[in-house]
Amino acid sequence: MSTPVTTRDTAATIGEFFARFGAGDRPGMLELFAEGAELAVAGADTVPWTGVRTEAAAIDEFLRIALEDVSTEVFTVDKIIVDGEDGVVLGSLAHRITATDRVFASAFALHIHVVDGLIASYRMFEDSHAAEVSWTR
Repeated sequence: MSTPVTTRDTAATIGEFFARFGAGDRPGMLELFAEGAELAVAGADTVPWTGVRTEAAAIDEFLRIALEDVSTEVFTVDKIIVDGEDGVVLGSLAHRITATDRVFASAFALHIHVVDGLIASYRMFEDSHAAEVSWTR
């Protein structure tokens, strides 16, 4: 008799992503993304973390930027709402941009779609104007 394969549910996957983010575990975060996952952040081209990414290397670059090109001063999760495979995270953040030494602060909403315990879609909504201002020298 084989042991049943279990996967993380949506809430557990989101929780694990944030735990790994907080620990600076970039390889661990990347392994939570399904093959062909889409990561999207709307905003100006001058902000390196914006755009749509579907390749693992591009998602890894997003994670590198989040861990190396900014210093997170505030990251607060106010609420996580889960409905089946969809999770919405509401909170606020403040990042000091290394290249400009400016602080980008914003409320955020994050929609994460989880399939079989892996992130299939990650969509970040934040103050894109404030992000652009903070990245512009």
